[in-house]
Amino acid sequence: MKNTNRQPFKSNKSNNNFPKKDYKTKQFKNFNNEPQMNKSSEESEHLYLKGRHEVLQALESGQSLKAVYVSLSVKGGVVGQIKELASKSAVPVKELSPDLFEKKFGEKSQGIAAEASEFQYTDFDELIKKAENGHQVIVALNQVEDARNLGAIVRTVEVMGCDGVIIPKHRSAGMTEWAIRTAQGASAWLPVARVNNMSDSLEDLKEKGYWVVGLDGDASKQLADVKYDSKIVLVAGGEDVGLGERVKKSCDDIVKIPMFGHTTSLNVSVSVAMAIYEILRQKKFWLIEKVNATF
Repeated sequence: MKNTNRQPFKSNKSNNNFPKKDYKTKQFKNFNNEPQMNKSSEESEHLYLKGRHEVLQALESGQSLKAVYVSLSVKGGVVGQIKELASKSAVPVKELSPDLFEKKFGEKSQGIAAEASEFQYTDFDELIKKAENGHQVIVALNQVEDARNLGAIVRTVEVMGCDGVIIPKHRSAGMTEWAIRTAQGASAWLPVARVNNMSDSLEDLKEKGYWVVGLDGDASKQLADVKYDSKIVLVAGGEDVGLGERVKKSCDDIVKIPMFGHTTSLNVSVSVAMAIYEILRQKKFWLIEKVNATF
């Protein structure tokens, strides 16, 4: 059922004179030739975590690991810490010669890697439940196909203290190796939910009191024209397809990030980071955290 009592947010400006435009222009483009993961829910997302930080974060968060691999060339306290955490979690540690390790995991793995099970997505309802005890800011990504963009967004969302990321099961990057490596350990802590239908999920969130704000380069409102003083879902579209018409119709507001240079678009992960900062600036999250830290 629709919640007929929902009230629109007030604009920060008494009169918006932005010209109305259609939404044909694609806001986000992939300029980096980064690997794109377009896996369906049926495809395996078997993971190898590579790098000291990634493996350490996985162990500290209690992520299920099958084995940890350590190059014999690696020395220092981090190795002892990883071995200790692996032992406590009953995860076997396998030491390999430097040549064999590099052959198996590549030269950029910092001599530490781990074999993990498939990424454990959070149930959609569970993510919402967890958000009720958090800042109640969620990011939804529709058809973002670049795994590194997804990973960068997960990292930003977690670092900024937001509550989770929602992605569709189809025509979207999943939490694969590239996404997890780019997230730099944040995916071990942040809930990521995968849903069958993004529009339906946004409608569910609206029924629970969330105000849904979409990012689109042709929007008439600018990012700061909306007051973000309640539960917020920030929605960003894919690198090539944008939000999509169905998702646009599910948004309560559609806003753009003002741009003044010759370049006409921003990377989706950068756009999301800028939008999150504006939301947090208005909500003054850092003041809340500072007050809580004193008690």
